[in-house]
Amino acid sequence: MSLSDKLCDMHMEYYHEAHEDGVLDKKTKQLIHICMTLAFRCEP
Repeated sequence: MSLSDKLCDMHMEYYHEAHEDGVLDKKTKQLIHICMTLAFRCEP
């Protein structure tokens, strides 16, 4: 498994856990997504 595959798996795990009701508020989720996009140099 490549590094990018591992990062993708970790992101999907975070995404599913963070989007459960009551875990994080909407604004916090948006800010985390922006930071992750910048950190991984992805296009939004």
